Amino acid sequence: MTLLVAGFSSFPGAPDNPTEYLVRTLAADDDAGGDLATVVLPVEWERSWPVLEAAIVAAKADTVLLFGLHRRAERLRIELLARNRRELGRVDAAGGFPSGPAVLDGAETIPLALPWRDVARTLREARVSFEWSTNAGAYLCNDTLYRLAFHAGRLGVARFGFFHVPLTDELVALSPVEPTPEIFCSLAAVDLERAARHLIATLSTAAPSA
Repeated sequence: MTLLVAGFSSFPGAPDNPTEYLVRTLAADDDAGGDLATVVLPVEWERSWPVLEAAIVAAKADTVLLFGLHRRAERLRIELLARNRRELGRVDAAGGFPSGPAVLDGAETIPLALPWRDVARTLREARVSFEWSTNAGAYLCNDTLYRLAFHAGRLGVARFGFFHVPLTDELVALSPVEPTPEIFCSLAAVDLERAARHLIATLSTAAPSA
């Protein structure tokens, strides 16, 4: 079985997405191991989940880690819940809009499934600051996450989690990002990569259970 790491491509207001850079870096890493698969998801209401589902099936992944950009995050944010909601009127990268306020005909919330103590210990060992969150928003990150949580059992995915990340220092230095709050936080790309690698190492050796 395989651990799948997914990030997202650019979207309105974020011409560069640090999670896409993260995934491409991991994909090009010969030391990542043969049991690691990666995919970059389009930020599109109608395409994000089909692309992720196809990647899960192709890799026969039993563990899925999603990374997405949150421009107002102050540190790595560990999401604990997927919520059955969409932000109406929110345009995606292809100019599309959500078809309704709910993601699917399902529960209001679905808990994510990772060994949380191991996750916390791993990030502390990696010296990466983090916080817990029960609000993944109502944009494509949450939309894709809810679909993953809803279909996990059918797809044989025993463990799945989502990590929101701030902008990286490198992208802030590259060009201003609009719209953005007057004050916001960032982290170095190397810190994001270190966090991801530590999580991959821990979850690749731990038994698939939450």
